[in-house]
Amino acid sequence: MKVERMDNEAADLKDPASAVWSGLTAENISLAPVPLAAQPTEYIRVSRADQPYGETAEASATAVGSGDQLYVRLEWQDDERPNGEFADAAAVILGSGDNIATLGSDDTPLKLWYWADDRDGALNLSSSGPGVVLKNSGVSVSAAASRDDNRWAVVLSGPAKEVSDSQMGVAIWNGSNDERAGLAAVSGWLSLDMEAS
Repeated sequence: MKVERMDNEAADLKDPASAVWSGLTAENISLAPVPLAAQPTEYIRVSRADQPYGETAEASATAVGSGDQLYVRLEWQDDERPNGEFADAAAVILGSGDNIATLGSDDTPLKLWYWADDRDGALNLSSSGPGVVLKNSGVSVSAAASRDDNRWAVVLSGPAKEVSDSQMGVAIWNGSNDERAGLAAVSGWLSLDMEAS
């Protein structure tokens, strides 16, 4: 995936509705549910066995590098059902290894820049598997979102140096389907061309 280089103001790049994004080509990304067998508790494995989750089958992503920051705009179709107890959410996943489908492992944790529609801003998390997350300190990330016609557009941003393996992934949670923790739709790894201009 091409990472465009721009010198735009951060305020423009942080706004998912900014005209800056409309001139860039988004990459379509396929998503699949985190495997049921990888869920952290027997309760989840049993209670969700006959109930679909990870319902968001695709999203699009656009990435821009500006200064020392990486901005990733995600967009996906939400359903019309209102959320109940759980929020719609999205994350940019950073790291390496073959465990992206399970959101990391004890041996190879992954970084998540995480946004949820029931909170301001973003969280910088370390994920060691479905539902096993810790907050990372010392690295500031941000998020801004807009929703139009049941489509979410979210820009997550943080230090480009966090992308140490020139790849990223995406996770989406549909709150109206009670998706949270490991009950997510996740992409595979996307190679990032960080030198693109």
